[in-house]
Amino acid sequence: MDISRLHPGIAPHRPAPATATGTSTRSEAPEALPPPVEDALSLAQFVATGLVYKLEGSRTERRLDQERPLESQPRVQLERPFVMVPGWTTNPAAFSDLGSKLTEGGINGGQVFFVRDGEFFRDPEAKVQASPESVPADSRVFQVLPKDNHASPEVVADELERSFEAIRQVTGAPRLDVEAYSMGGLSTRVYLDRGGKAVGRLMMLGTPNRGTRFAELAKHIIQRDIRWAMSMGGLTVGDLPALEWMSPVQGKGASNPRLSDLNSRWDEQASRLEDFHAVAGQGLITPADKGGRLFTKGDGLVPVDHTAPPGVEVTVLSGDKHHRLLNREAETYKELIGFFGWTPLSEPAAPPTAT
Repeated sequence: MDISRLHPGIAPHRPAPATATGTSTRSEAPEALPPPVEDALSLAQFVATGLVYKLEGSRTERRLDQERPLESQPRVQLERPFVMVPGWTTNPAAFSDLGSKLTEGGINGGQVFFVRDGEFFRDPEAKVQASPESVPADSRVFQVLPKDNHASPEVVADELERSFEAIRQVTGAPRLDVEAYSMGGLSTRVYLDRGGKAVGRLMMLGTPNRGTRFAELAKHIIQRDIRWAMSMGGLTVGDLPALEWMSPVQGKGASNPRLSDLNSRWDEQASRLEDFHAVAGQGLITPADKGGRLFTKGDGLVPVDHTAPPGVEVTVLSGDKHHRLLNREAETYKELIGFFGWTPLSEPAAPPTAT
Protein backbone atom coordinates (compact mmCIF):
# COMPACT_ATOMS: atom_id res chain seq x y z
CA MET A 1 0.00 0.00 0.00
CA ASP A 2 1.34 3.42 -0.89
CA ILE A 3 -0.24 6.74 0.11
CA SER A 4 2.83 8.85 -0.62
CA ARG A 5 0.85 10.55 -3.39
CA LEU A 6 -1.03 12.41 -0.60
CA HIS A 7 0.11 15.90 -0.35
CA PRO A 8 -0.88 16.63 3.21
CA GLY A 9 -2.11 -23.01 13.77
CA ILE A 10 1.44 -22.82 12.54
CA ALA A 11 4.05 -21.56 14.95
CA PRO A 12 5.65 -18.30 13.94
CA HIS A 13 9.31 -18.20 12.96
CA ARG A 14 10.34 -16.96 16.41
CA PRO A 15 8.84 -15.24 19.46
CA ALA A 16 8.20 -11.54 19.03
CA PRO A 17 7.36 -8.58 21.20
CA ALA A 18 3.84 -7.86 20.03
CA THR A 19 0.73 -10.03 19.79
CA ALA A 20 -2.41 -9.47 17.74
CA THR A 21 -5.44 -10.49 19.77
CA GLY A 22 -8.61 -12.09 18.52
CA THR A 23 -11.19 -10.10 16.59
CA SER A 24 -14.93 -9.83 16.67
CA THR A 25 -17.48 -9.11 13.98
CA ARG A 26 -19.62 -7.17 16.46
CA SER A 27 -19.42 -3.44 16.19
CA GLU A 28 -19.28 -1.40 19.36
CA ALA A 29 -18.89 1.93 17.57
CA PRO A 30 -20.08 4.99 19.45
CA GLU A 31 -23.22 6.80 18.47
CA ALA A 32 -22.83 8.40 15.03
CA LEU A 33 -21.71 12.02 14.89
CA PRO A 34 -23.55 14.60 12.77
CA PRO A 35 -22.24 14.37 9.17
CA PRO A 36 -20.52 17.80 9.19
CA VAL A 37 -18.66 16.94 12.42
CA GLU A 38 -17.71 13.47 11.19
CA ASP A 39 -16.52 14.94 7.88
CA ALA A 40 -14.35 17.51 9.66
CA LEU A 41 -12.76 14.94 11.99
CA SER A 42 -12.18 12.45 9.18
CA LEU A 43 -10.65 15.08 6.93
CA ALA A 44 -8.36 16.34 9.67
CA GLN A 45 -7.07 12.84 10.41
CA PHE A 46 -6.79 12.00 6.69
CA VAL A 47 -4.80 15.14 5.87
CA ALA A 48 -2.59 14.84 8.95
CA THR A 49 -1.86 11.19 8.14
CA GLY A 50 -0.97 12.05 4.55
CA LEU A 51 1.35 14.88 5.52
CA VAL A 52 3.19 12.87 8.15
CA TYR A 53 3.37 9.83 5.87
CA LYS A 54 4.90 11.88 3.06
CA LEU A 55 7.37 13.72 5.29
CA GLU A 56 8.50 10.58 7.11
CA GLY A 57 8.73 8.75 3.80
CA SER A 58 11.05 11.40 2.39
CA ARG A 59 13.19 11.31 5.53
CA THR A 60 13.44 7.51 5.48
CA GLU A 61 14.16 7.46 1.76
CA ARG A 62 17.05 9.89 2.20
CA ARG A 63 18.47 7.67 4.91
CA LEU A 64 18.19 4.55 2.78
CA ASP A 65 19.65 6.27 -0.26
CA GLN A 66 22.63 7.30 1.83
CA GLU A 67 23.12 4.04 3.73
CA ARG A 68 22.23 1.61 0.91
CA PRO A 69 21.62 -1.02 3.61
CA LEU A 70 21.15 -4.02 1.35
CA GLU A 71 24.54 -3.54 -0.32
CA SER A 72 26.32 -4.49 2.90
CA GLN A 73 24.24 -7.63 3.36
CA PRO A 74 25.43 -11.05 2.18
CA ARG A 75 24.25 -12.51 -1.07
CA VAL A 76 22.11 -15.60 -0.62
CA GLN A 77 21.31 -18.78 -2.49
CA LEU A 78 17.62 -19.64 -2.84
CA GLU A 79 16.61 -23.28 -2.93
CA ARG A 80 13.18 -22.76 -4.46
CA PRO A 81 11.32 -19.95 -6.23
CA PHE A 82 10.69 -16.78 -4.24
CA VAL A 83 7.69 -14.64 -5.21
CA MET A 84 7.08 -11.01 -4.20
CA VAL A 85 3.39 -10.07 -4.05
CA PRO A 86 2.57 -6.32 -3.97
CA GLY A 87 -0.26 -4.49 -2.25
CA TRP A 88 -2.78 -1.83 -3.13
CA THR A 89 -1.25 0.88 -5.39
CA THR A 90 2.23 -0.55 -4.82
CA ASN A 91 4.80 0.80 -7.24
CA PRO A 92 6.79 -2.14 -8.75
CA ALA A 93 9.96 -0.25 -7.76
CA ALA A 94 9.17 -1.01 -4.11
CA PHE A 95 10.84 -4.41 -4.65
CA SER A 96 13.66 -3.29 -6.97
CA ASP A 97 16.43 -3.17 -4.34
CA LEU A 98 15.46 -6.56 -2.98
CA GLY A 99 15.17 -8.13 -6.43
CA SER A 100 18.55 -6.73 -7.45
CA LYS A 101 20.16 -8.05 -4.28
CA LEU A 102 18.80 -11.53 -4.81
CA THR A 103 20.08 -11.71 -8.39
CA GLU A 104 23.32 -9.71 -8.27
CA GLY A 105 26.35 -11.36 -9.79
CA GLY A 106 24.16 -13.83 -11.67
CA ILE A 107 22.94 -15.74 -8.62
CA ASN A 108 19.45 -17.29 -8.42
CA GLY A 109 19.01 -17.13 -12.17
CA GLY A 110 20.53 -13.66 -12.45
CA GLN A 111 17.27 -11.93 -13.33
CA VAL A 112 13.91 -11.03 -11.81
CA PHE A 113 11.00 -12.22 -13.88
CA PHE A 114 7.73 -10.32 -13.61
CA VAL A 115 4.46 -12.24 -13.74
CA ARG A 116 1.08 -10.74 -14.61
CA ASP A 117 -1.93 -13.03 -14.59
CA GLY A 118 0.18 -16.05 -15.53
CA GLU A 119 2.27 -14.33 -18.22
CA PHE A 120 5.98 -13.59 -17.88
CA PHE A 121 7.76 -10.31 -18.57
CA ARG A 122 11.36 -9.14 -18.34
CA ASP A 123 10.53 -5.65 -17.10
CA PRO A 124 8.29 -4.15 -14.39
CA GLU A 125 6.36 -2.16 -16.99
CA ALA A 126 5.25 -5.46 -18.61
CA LYS A 127 6.33 -4.31 -22.06
CA VAL A 128 8.88 -7.03 -22.87
CA GLN A 129 7.11 -10.38 -22.71
CA ALA A 130 8.96 -13.64 -22.13
CA SER A 131 7.59 -16.97 -23.26
CA PRO A 132 7.48 -19.71 -20.59
CA GLU A 133 10.11 -21.58 -22.62
CA SER A 134 12.49 -18.63 -22.33
CA VAL A 135 12.34 -18.55 -18.53
CA PRO A 136 15.28 -20.68 -17.27
CA ALA A 137 14.28 -23.50 -14.95
CA ASP A 138 16.83 -22.27 -12.40
CA SER A 139 15.16 -18.85 -12.11
CA ARG A 140 14.37 -18.19 -8.47
CA VAL A 141 13.14 -14.60 -8.17
CA PHE A 142 9.71 -13.53 -9.38
CA GLN A 143 7.58 -10.43 -8.84
CA VAL A 144 3.82 -10.35 -9.34
CA LEU A 145 2.34 -7.47 -11.34
CA PRO A 146 -1.42 -7.10 -10.81
CA LYS A 147 -3.31 -6.10 -13.94
CA ASP A 148 -4.77 -3.28 -11.83
CA ASN A 149 -2.86 -2.29 -8.70
CA HIS A 150 -6.02 -0.71 -7.31
CA ALA A 151 -7.91 -4.03 -7.43
CA SER A 152 -9.32 -5.73 -4.34
CA PRO A 153 -7.90 -8.94 -2.81
CA GLU A 154 -10.55 -11.19 -4.34
CA VAL A 155 -9.62 -9.97 -7.83
CA VAL A 156 -5.87 -10.21 -7.23
CA ALA A 157 -6.30 -13.71 -5.75
CA ASP A 158 -7.63 -14.96 -9.09
CA GLU A 159 -4.52 -13.64 -10.80
CA LEU A 160 -2.27 -15.12 -8.12
CA GLU A 161 -3.69 -18.56 -8.80
CA ARG A 162 -2.68 -18.32 -12.46
CA SER A 163 0.68 -16.68 -11.73
CA PHE A 164 1.68 -19.15 -9.02
CA GLU A 165 0.81 -22.06 -11.30
CA ALA A 166 2.82 -20.56 -14.17
CA ILE A 167 5.87 -20.20 -11.92
CA ARG A 168 5.50 -23.77 -10.73
CA GLN A 169 5.33 -24.98 -14.32
CA VAL A 170 8.48 -23.20 -15.55
CA THR A 171 10.58 -24.05 -12.48
CA GLY A 172 9.21 -27.49 -11.70
CA ALA A 173 8.86 -26.49 -8.04
CA PRO A 174 5.88 -28.03 -6.22
CA ARG A 175 5.78 -25.13 -3.74
CA LEU A 176 6.79 -21.48 -3.68
CA ASP A 177 8.15 -19.15 -1.01
CA VAL A 178 6.08 -15.96 -0.92
CA GLU A 179 6.65 -12.56 0.61
CA ALA A 180 3.30 -10.76 0.53
CA TYR A 181 3.59 -7.03 1.13
CA SER A 182 0.78 -4.91 2.57
CA MET A 183 -2.61 -5.79 1.01
CA GLY A 184 -0.80 -8.49 -0.94
CA GLY A 185 -1.00 -10.51 2.27
CA LEU A 186 -4.79 -10.35 2.15
CA SER A 187 -4.79 -11.32 -1.52
CA THR A 188 -2.59 -14.32 -0.74
CA ARG A 189 -4.83 -15.30 2.15
CA VAL A 190 -7.89 -15.17 -0.11
CA TYR A 191 -6.00 -17.47 -2.49
CA LEU A 192 -5.34 -19.88 0.39
CA ASP A 193 -8.92 -19.53 1.60
CA ARG A 194 -10.10 -20.79 -1.77
CA GLY A 195 -7.98 -23.91 -1.40
CA GLY A 196 -4.72 -22.75 -3.01
CA LYS A 197 -1.80 -25.06 -2.22
CA ALA A 198 1.13 -23.59 -4.18
CA VAL A 199 2.53 -21.54 -1.27
CA GLY A 200 4.94 -23.30 1.07
CA ARG A 201 6.24 -20.59 3.39
CA LEU A 202 4.49 -17.23 3.63
CA MET A 203 5.90 -14.04 5.12
CA MET A 204 3.53 -11.10 5.41
CA LEU A 205 5.14 -7.68 5.62
CA GLY A 206 3.07 -4.74 6.84
CA THR A 207 -0.19 -6.52 6.02
CA PRO A 208 -3.37 -4.97 7.47
CA ASN A 209 -4.74 -8.30 8.66
CA ARG A 210 -7.03 -6.47 11.06
CA GLY A 211 -7.43 -3.44 8.82
CA THR A 212 -6.21 0.13 8.90
CA ARG A 213 -7.95 3.35 9.87
CA PHE A 214 -6.55 5.02 6.74
CA ALA A 215 -8.75 2.77 4.56
CA GLU A 216 -11.79 3.75 6.61
CA LEU A 217 -10.93 7.44 6.26
CA ALA A 218 -10.38 7.15 2.50
CA LYS A 219 -13.60 5.19 2.07
CA HIS A 220 -15.55 7.83 4.01
CA ILE A 221 -14.16 10.61 1.83
CA ILE A 222 -15.12 8.78 -1.37
CA GLN A 223 -18.59 7.91 -0.13
CA ARG A 224 -19.18 11.50 0.95
CA ASP A 225 -17.87 12.64 -2.45
CA ILE A 226 -15.45 15.16 -0.96
CA ARG A 227 -13.77 15.91 -4.26
CA TRP A 228 -10.82 18.01 -3.13
CA ALA A 229 -9.74 15.35 -0.62
CA MET A 230 -10.18 12.61 -3.21
CA SER A 231 -7.99 14.56 -5.60
CA MET A 232 -5.41 15.16 -2.88
CA GLY A 233 -5.18 11.43 -2.14
CA GLY A 234 -5.46 10.27 -5.75
CA LEU A 235 -8.63 8.38 -4.82
CA THR A 236 -11.45 7.32 -7.12
CA VAL A 237 -14.68 5.40 -6.71
CA GLY A 238 -12.82 2.43 -8.17
CA ASP A 239 -10.74 2.21 -4.98
CA LEU A 240 -13.76 1.41 -2.80
CA PRO A 241 -13.64 -2.41 -3.10
CA ALA A 242 -10.02 -2.53 -1.91
CA LEU A 243 -10.64 0.03 0.84
CA GLU A 244 -13.64 -1.92 2.09
CA TRP A 245 -11.42 -4.97 2.47
CA MET A 246 -8.79 -3.01 4.40
CA SER A 247 -11.06 -1.12 6.80
CA PRO A 248 -10.64 -2.09 10.48
CA VAL A 249 -12.49 -5.19 11.63
CA GLN A 250 -13.88 -3.08 14.44
CA GLY A 251 -13.22 0.61 14.13
CA LYS A 252 -14.83 3.94 14.83
CA GLY A 253 -17.26 3.30 12.01
CA ALA A 254 -18.99 0.09 10.92
CA SER A 255 -17.29 -3.28 11.28
CA ASN A 256 -15.60 -5.01 8.33
CA PRO A 257 -17.47 -8.28 7.59
CA ARG A 258 -15.14 -9.29 4.73
CA LEU A 259 -11.98 -9.17 6.81
CA SER A 260 -13.69 -10.62 9.88
CA ASP A 261 -14.93 -13.53 7.79
CA LEU A 262 -11.44 -14.14 6.34
CA ASN A 263 -9.90 -14.01 9.81
CA SER A 264 -12.45 -16.49 11.15
CA ARG A 265 -10.91 -19.14 8.86
CA TRP A 266 -7.26 -18.36 9.50
CA ASP A 267 -6.57 -21.85 10.88
CA GLU A 268 -7.77 -23.40 7.61
CA GLN A 269 -5.59 -21.04 5.57
CA ALA A 270 -2.58 -21.73 7.77
CA SER A 271 -3.08 -25.50 7.40
CA ARG A 272 -2.20 -25.15 3.70
CA LEU A 273 1.18 -23.62 4.55
CA GLU A 274 4.41 -25.13 5.78
CA ASP A 275 5.14 -22.07 7.89
CA PHE A 276 3.98 -18.51 8.43
CA HIS A 277 5.64 -15.30 9.59
CA ALA A 278 4.18 -11.82 10.19
CA VAL A 279 6.49 -8.78 10.25
CA ALA A 280 5.57 -5.18 11.10
CA GLY A 281 7.19 -1.76 11.09
CA GLN A 282 6.93 0.69 13.94
CA GLY A 283 8.08 4.07 15.19
CA LEU A 284 5.83 6.32 13.10
CA ILE A 285 2.58 8.15 13.83
CA THR A 286 -0.21 5.91 12.51
CA PRO A 287 -3.99 6.59 12.41
CA ALA A 288 -5.84 4.86 15.24
CA ASP A 289 -9.28 3.29 15.10
CA LYS A 290 -10.01 2.81 18.79
CA GLY A 291 -11.39 5.02 21.53
CA GLY A 292 -10.73 8.72 21.46
CA ARG A 293 -7.18 8.44 20.11
CA LEU A 294 -6.34 9.85 16.70
CA PHE A 295 -2.95 8.14 16.37
CA THR A 296 -1.12 5.05 17.55
CA LYS A 297 2.13 3.11 16.95
CA GLY A 298 2.83 1.63 13.55
CA ASP A 299 4.56 2.12 10.21
CA GLY A 300 2.65 5.28 9.34
CA LEU A 301 -0.21 3.35 7.77
CA VAL A 302 -0.85 0.05 9.57
CA PRO A 303 -0.87 -0.19 13.39
CA VAL A 304 1.54 -2.76 14.81
CA ASP A 305 -1.28 -4.70 16.49
CA HIS A 306 -3.22 -4.94 13.21
CA THR A 307 -0.55 -6.72 11.19
CA ALA A 308 -1.20 -10.37 12.01
CA PRO A 309 -4.23 -12.68 11.90
CA PRO A 310 -5.98 -13.37 15.23
CA GLY A 311 -3.74 -15.00 17.81
CA VAL A 312 -0.59 -14.87 15.67
CA GLU A 313 2.58 -13.31 17.03
CA VAL A 314 4.14 -10.54 14.96
CA THR A 315 7.83 -9.68 14.73
CA VAL A 316 8.27 -5.92 15.07
CA LEU A 317 11.24 -4.35 13.31
CA SER A 318 13.30 -1.97 15.43
CA GLY A 319 13.57 1.78 14.92
CA ASP A 320 11.47 3.92 12.61
CA LYS A 321 10.25 1.80 9.71
CA HIS A 322 8.12 3.39 6.98
CA HIS A 323 5.40 1.27 5.37
CA ARG A 324 6.31 2.20 1.79
CA LEU A 325 10.00 1.40 2.29
CA LEU A 326 9.89 -1.80 4.35
CA ASN A 327 11.45 -3.88 1.57
CA ARG A 328 14.53 -1.67 1.45
CA GLU A 329 15.46 -2.20 5.10
CA ALA A 330 18.36 -4.46 6.08
CA GLU A 331 16.36 -5.76 9.04
CA THR A 332 13.62 -6.96 6.68
CA TYR A 333 16.23 -8.69 4.53
CA LYS A 334 17.58 -10.50 7.60
CA GLU A 335 14.05 -11.63 8.47
CA LEU A 336 13.69 -13.04 4.96
CA ILE A 337 16.98 -14.93 5.23
CA GLY A 338 16.08 -16.41 8.60
CA PHE A 339 12.52 -17.35 7.84
CA PHE A 340 12.99 -18.81 4.36
CA GLY A 341 16.25 -20.49 5.28
CA TRP A 342 18.28 -18.91 2.50
CA THR A 343 21.96 -19.84 2.43
CA PRO A 344 24.24 -16.80 2.86
CA LEU A 345 27.20 -16.75 0.50
CA SER A 346 30.66 -15.75 1.68
CA GLU A 347 30.37 -11.99 1.20
CA PRO A 348 28.42 -9.31 -0.66
CA ALA A 349 29.20 -8.83 -4.32
CA ALA A 350 31.75 -6.12 -5.03
CA PRO A 351 30.25 -2.90 -6.42
CA PRO A 352 30.70 -2.46 -10.17
CA THR A 353 33.89 -0.73 -11.26
CA ALA A 354 33.37 2.69 -12.77
CA THR A 355 34.37 2.94 -16.44
